Amino acid sequence: IITKILISSNIKKYFNTYIDFIDHYWLKYFELKDYRFFQIPNSIKLSKNYLKNFGEIDLIILQGGNDIFSKEKNIQMRRKVEINLIKFGINKKIPILGICRGMQILNYFFGGKLNKIKGHMKVKHKVYLKNKFFNKKDLYVNSFHNYGIKKDSLSKHFETYAIDKGQNIEMFKHKKKNIYGIMWHPERENDYKNLNLIIKKINSL
Repeated sequence: IITKILISSNIKKYFNTYIDFIDHYWLKYFELKDYRFFQIPNSIKLSKNYLKNFGEIDLIILQGGNDIFSKEKNIQMRRKVEINLIKFGINKKIPILGICRGMQILNYFFGGKLNKIKGHMKVKHKVYLKNKFFNKKDLYVNSFHNYGIKKDSLSKHFETYAIDKGQNIEMFKHKKKNIYGIMWHPERENDYKNLNLIIKKINSL
């Protein structure tokens, strides 16, 4: 049973500073499911102190947001914090779910590459499932990203679970660890059906 979740912070410029935040789609979902969650701040020192003091964690979520390779210092800080969060999850054997940018940083962490792609920002399209995870052949999903993962850019540690018509990887799972990446945003779907299934399956392994 999922009772405690760590979720990474998105970050954006706000007047003369920056703010860390969680998308309200996630807040609504956590409220509905009555999940306890803890937001990891985009600070190396603060996030490390946070991780020292947590007890048992059931799931780590790397949420969507900024392009990974932004030259902005604060967004680069987010990347470093999330890499530490991935290491923490691996060391503690905590399941990890990367959404959109989160999937990208998982691929990056495990030695894969990212590709600049067009036609994937603020659109909907079909993805084709390569296994029986959803018990369907395809899904119609949302899309909000500028970078994708081509077949030859995928880390050797991951197995492809879904692709789009352009052969971009839309979902993967680590071959040995309980780590998933999903390029669309299941938390933005009205019925949460796919997100519930994803979290249920992650938690059952």
